[in-house]
Formats: sequence, structure tokens, C-alpha cells
Amino acid sequence: MLRRLFFLFTASFLSYSSSFAQPEGEKTSQFGVFLDGGLNTHSANFQTLPGVPSCCPRYENGTGLGIAAGVYGDLFTTSLFSLEMRLGYTSLNSTLKADEFTTVAVNNLTANGEFEHTVKASIGMLSFSPLAVYNISSLWRGMLGPTIGLITSNIYTEQETLIQPQNNGTFENGTRIRNQYSGTTPDASHFYLGVTIGAGYTLPFNKIGTMFLLPEAFYTYGLTPLVKGMNWKANSFHLGVALRYDLYKEIPQIPPPPPPVPKPEPPIVVSKPAPPVLFAELKAAMLDTDGITKPIKELVIEDYIRTQYRPLLNFIFFEKGSAELPVRYHKLSQEEADKYSIAKLNEYETLPLYYEVLNIIGKRLTIYPKARITIIGCNDDNGVEKNNRSLSRQRAEKIYSYFQDVWAIEKSRINIEVRNLPEKPSSVSDTDGTQENRRVEILSNYWQIIEPVFTTDTVHVPKPSIVRYIPNGVAEMGIHHWEVTATENEKKLKDFSGKDSLPSRLDWELEKEREETLASLDTVNASLMLTDKKGQVTESPSIILPVRHYTLEDKHREGSIDTIISRYSLILFDFDRSELSESNRRIADFVKDRISDVAKVSVFGYTDRIGTDEYNRQLSELRAQSTQRYIGLDRAEVKGYGRRFLLYDNTLPEGRFYSRTVTVIVSTPTKR
Repeated sequence: MLRRLFFLFTASFLSYSSSFAQPEGEKTSQFGVFLDGGLNTHSANFQTLPGVPSCCPRYENGTGLGIAAGVYGDLFTTSLFSLEMRLGYTSLNSTLKADEFTTVAVNNLTANGEFEHTVKASIGMLSFSPLAVYNISSLWRGMLGPTIGLITSNIYTEQETLIQPQNNGTFENGTRIRNQYSGTTPDASHFYLGVTIGAGYTLPFNKIGTMFLLPEAFYTYGLTPLVKGMNWKANSFHLGVALRYDLYKEIPQIPPPPPPVPKPEPPIVVSKPAPPVLFAELKAAMLDTDGITKPIKELVIEDYIRTQYRPLLNFIFFEKGSAELPVRYHKLSQEEADKYSIAKLNEYETLPLYYEVLNIIGKRLTIYPKARITIIGCNDDNGVEKNNRSLSRQRAEKIYSYFQDVWAIEKSRINIEVRNLPEKPSSVSDTDGTQENRRVEILSNYWQIIEPVFTTDTVHVPKPSIVRYIPNGVAEMGIHHWEVTATENEKKLKDFSGKDSLPSRLDWELEKEREETLASLDTVNASLMLTDKKGQVTESPSIILPVRHYTLEDKHREGSIDTIISRYSLILFDFDRSELSESNRRIADFVKDRISDVAKVSVFGYTDRIGTDEYNRQLSELRAQSTQRYIGLDRAEVKGYGRRFLLYDNTLPEGRFYSRTVTVIVSTPTKR
């Protein structure tokens, strides 16, 4: 689509340009006016202007809007090169900002403070730019040369503003602004030198071809400081337009000879060949539990009761050098906390459930008034966080404030501890491990505060779990592209595609589809589309697969044998360890008491992405085996997947912690 628009634009422009006359004669000179506007970017490395009081830690950069206007002319012009002189006025205005983070006292309590320091600079100069111009084509040109400026004005305005806390606090002067100064910038330079590079495009502006409109873009890199002896330079990026007038002297023209008269050619009769053969066919089958392909007549979605016992990771992770709570953690207002119910979390997936950890712990603290918690602030003890216990305390106090302000937990029930690395740190030599050590840990003297979350819901299981599509086709000119698409009422459910040749089979793993997709599935249509190398397209007849839902109500009405699927997850395996911790033994005891003699039990071990495939496979097997031995089930299926199947997003520290797990799946038949 973009290619077609480009060709359409090019053709339109060439047609438009061709309607303008080319002046007869030799070009002698060209001159014009220009008006540009754009963005100024200042780079700096100073704390204060000469003689001007300031508490700023350091100004490093700033931006502002500027203009450039003036006249220009070419000294000489050839088909490839010219020398262009520009004289005009240029503004280098900019605002430099620097944030200062500190701790302030508000109502006899410490709080995070943020001061914003600003210097607004209004700078104008007379500029002279001798530019070497290279005519890339008849339309495009590039420019390069110095920019020399005489600075005629350099005015500054400086102030310091209290940003955080937003609604509380003032400076010693009783306002939220201090250190306000303005005037002519002290020790301001009067000379400016920079390097300018630019590009322009030429558009005809009149019918006789002597006036042109030139859209142009320039970037100027400043070489000299704006204040003597200081590291403060100004750069600019401008977009604008110039109006140019060309002068010509006449050259006598010899009229061209008349064109020869073409001889008519006899018409050519071409017989139209038959189109190349192109044929497409698609079949569908199912795989039974033994992996044998069988015919399929319908797809059954059977409902089961699923109970889940999911551990609550009592760690809160922070960004490098920050004590701000990441936005992925769900925060409530006091009014929302009053109505909060853990029972509403039944249908939450594991990570969305984890992001409720502060609210789950807060709610449980209101249920168990004698329970106490300890908040332990940690850092990764590396770089800006090296031995930075102050940052560890700020992180702990952020969680402390949330429990007090939102959940109204008494101060006497919360204890804060501060350390560098956690007591059981992740690998300090690995980027993932360093990220995991930037955290706050929440401990409690009551197991009920951080115990796993028990939920019950309905799971939809497709039978068969895999639908196999078998594509077939013939393309006399060769296959360029193929695509198999499964849809429901024109909504795409699954697609496969490729080039050159058709595969022998395509397996759609329905068990990996989302629960809401399976719950609402109706009739599934699938077809094969083939495109040959000549561009011909054909589509096979659709395969229609009806879907039947076998619900819990159907089972209850029939009194059939049902299966309750219970899923228990153990977490808090220490980094690179397979032994069951005290918390894991509590969960294992809970699981052991709920396994009947007729239940089918599977124990699967997993790891995160840190480490090699083989090492993680062995580690996951050891975790699964230690869990099986503790539960005492010799008949259980035991398997370690290692890092081959990462359960959760391993770019996040919580995703890696939840991946260091053993999952126990218990399927218990029951009479409806």
C-alpha cells in the first residue's frame, strides 16, 4: 500500500513539475529569503551561573523552540556545486531543568521530596553561514559549513520549585518557589561558532521557472560556550522554507529538426494460453491419547471443577536506583480497600494475582488483628545501590506508608528492617539475579498473612486436545505462499502460513487456547489458501467442525462420573536449590491431606531461565523428586522440564521466582 502511494505521489509531482517552463539562457546568480523554526537542544555541565546563588545539583541539558530568518545568495553556481551565503537572525532559546531528590519533613514525618531547578535562557544573535552546496540531483541538495554568530541578547530567568510532596510543604520563604533571579546572563559570550549541515528540496513556484519554493532542514552543532569558562553549548534543529529567485542571460537557440514520421506496424495477434493449474484441498483429523490419527466429527469442550492452591510471593521488586512502587502493582484508595474481597480473585491468573499482594496482605492484617509484619528493605549492592541502605529504607517506608494510609494498620504492628543484599540473595554476578535483589520482603509472625491463595473455578478442557489439519495442493507454476486459517463467525482463531511447499500436517494445540476462547467456542471453519508464483490465488472448500459443550449442569443432570482437577504450586525454592523450605513443607502437607486413593497425581518441576538447559533440567527433576518423597506417593508421575517450558514472563523478577516451582496436579474422579 505504501509503495503504491509513493509511486502515485511521484507521478503526480513529475506531471506537476513538467507543466512549468524552463527559462531559456544561462543561469547567472540566485538569491532569496528564508524562514525556519524548530528545536534548540542545550548540553551543559554546571551547577550555577557566575555570581548567581543556586542549590542545583547539576544542569545537564535543556530544550526550547527557536526561529531563524534572513536572506541568502549564491556567489557562484555550477551543475554540481555552489557557495551559498546566509545572513539572518537566529534565536537559541532553551529551558534547562534539573531534579533534586531528597527527604523532607512534613508534619514531623519524613517524606520523599523533589525540587525542580530551572534556568530559562532567551538568546538571540545575528548569524552568518557560508555553506558549500552539493546538488545531489535537479531537486535535492545538501549543505555543509560553519555558522558564525554575534550574540546580541542573553537573558536568563532562574528559580527553584518544590514539586514533591504535591500538596504539602513550603520553603523557608513560606512559598513553594525560591532562589528567583533574572537579568542579563553574567559573563555571557558574545561570539558563537557552530557547524551546520542541511538538506533542501526544490519546488517550482512560477510558470516561467525563475522562482522556487525550497523546503529545508538544518542541524547546527555548537562549538563555543554560551558563558565564558562554562560547559554550556547550544545546538539546534530547524525545519523551514526558503523562496529563491534565479537570474538568467539569454543564449540563442537553434530550432530542432522536425521528428520523423513513424511507419504504421501491422497488428500482432497473440493467442491466449490456458491458465496454469492451481488446486487446494484441506482435511481434518484428531489425535487420540496414544498419538494415533483418527477421523474427527465434532469438537467437545468438557467442563471440570478446578481448585488451585497458589503461593503468595511476599517480595516487592523495584527499578534500579528507585524507591517508587512500579505501576504493575495494583494500588487501592481507602474507599476501595474498605470494599476489597479476596474471594473476587478466583479467576485471576498467577501473575495478576501476585500484583494484588499488598492488598491481600493488607486485607489479611485486618482479619487477624494480632498479626504483625516485618518489612525488610534491600538493594542490589552494586553501582548506584552499592551500600545504599538509605535507598533500602526508602523502599521499605514506601510499603509501610501504603499499609498505613490505605489499610490503616497500626504502627505498632509494623517493624522496618534495612540491609543491603537480601538474607538469601540471587546471583550477584548475573543481571537477572541483580534485578531480583532490588526488593522489599514482607514477613509475618502469622502464617495466615502470607499463606497461599486457595481458589475454585471452572476449567474448559477440549477433546481432542489436538486437531490435525492435512493440507494438499497442486500448483503448476510452483507455490509462492500458503495459509491455513481456522475461524469462527469470521473471527480468526488460529492460522498457519509458509512459502514454497506445503507441510504434511499442521497441529492445532487447543489445550493452549485461552479459557474464555474455549468457553464460547461454537462452529469452527477452516480452509487452505494457495498463491502460486504467477500470482494466481485459490481457496479450498471449508471444513466445518461443530462444537459441543459438556457442562457441569449436563453432568449433574446425568449423574455421570466427573473429575475434580486440583492444581497446587510450591514456590520459595531458594535460588539454585531443590530442598523444600518450611513454607513449601506447609503447602506439601496441605496437598498430602487432600489426595485420595483413587486420585491420579502428577508432579512437574520447573526452573527459571538462568543457567544451562541440562543443569536446569536436572535441578527441576530434583525439585520434583524431593516433593514426591515428602508427599510419599510412589505411584505419582514425576518429571522435570527445566527451562524448556518457562511458565511465566522471565523478563520480570517475579516471573522468574514463580517459575522456580513444582506443580502437583491431582485428578480425583467423583460421582455427580
